[in-house]
Amino acid sequence: MLHISQKTKLTLISISEINSSVKGAVLTEKVDVVFLTKNSMKPCLKECLDAVYANVPVGRLLVIDGGSTDGTLDLVQKYANSEVIDDSGGNRATARQKGIEAAETTWHLHVDSDVVLCKDWFRSAQKHLNPKVGALWGVTIPGDRHVYNRNKSMAMLYRKDVSDWIMQQKNLKRYLTHDTLLRTEAVKDIKIPPDLHIWEDHYIGQHVVSKGYEWLKTRDPCCLHYFHERMSFQEFVESGKLAKKVHSYTDSQVLLRIGVAVPMALWIIVATGDFTAAKLQIENYIGLAKGWYATGGQGP
Repeated sequence: MLHISQKTKLTLISISEINSSVKGAVLTEKVDVVFLTKNSMKPCLKECLDAVYANVPVGRLLVIDGGSTDGTLDLVQKYANSEVIDDSGGNRATARQKGIEAAETTWHLHVDSDVVLCKDWFRSAQKHLNPKVGALWGVTIPGDRHVYNRNKSMAMLYRKDVSDWIMQQKNLKRYLTHDTLLRTEAVKDIKIPPDLHIWEDHYIGQHVVSKGYEWLKTRDPCCLHYFHERMSFQEFVESGKLAKKVHSYTDSQVLLRIGVAVPMALWIIVATGDFTAAKLQIENYIGLAKGWYATGGQGP
């Protein structure tokens, strides 16, 4: 069973809350929602979409689909104002690009198909918006037990709430789009490199910040992230290669990860007893380093 602190529980939406939150919402501006899919029925597509429509004033649901065959398209087309844009044979970079180009509202929201937004997500986001803000990302609480335990163990070590620990780590200059509201004018001229099948979100963040806007990372709103699939070691290696391309780390930061991979894994076992989480920790850090140095040359 997934254990989340009481403070965190209060901000997460339950399925029973989804319907009840619709009546009381007072939302004034429509936003287009960019929604990437490819065989996305599992783990929580219906719950994800229900939460979006309950807590965001959806203008259009822009479904950028990579060729789903599992019923994903049948489900998304049941929702109001949904439009399917085909991206068969594409990847996250090409899909994000198509979604951004299709968005027409002043702000548009990127939501991953494996997250569930918290109650009153958009209402909470509005409180943070001002002319200096180009994007807002709500902290993601892992719904996968092993990923959660990786974060829980580090939070225990530093005597922090899990949400606070995640917020602290996500402020290390990493841009993410699990549940991210983007100022449309800040990205209308973006051209995402089509080979960025991961790290395309970081590229978007770099672009927004280069325009002089702020990329806010907030605890409220937030979302619960169930993970569509867990990354393999080879995918961590590929992530390392592309991380270097977008200059996400320095060589010293990557070397540090090599040094702490095993000690962190041992602590995860001591703190949570989760050997799978410990294995993922090692694969993540060692795989990233292998990919980083496989490209040759020095990092930034």
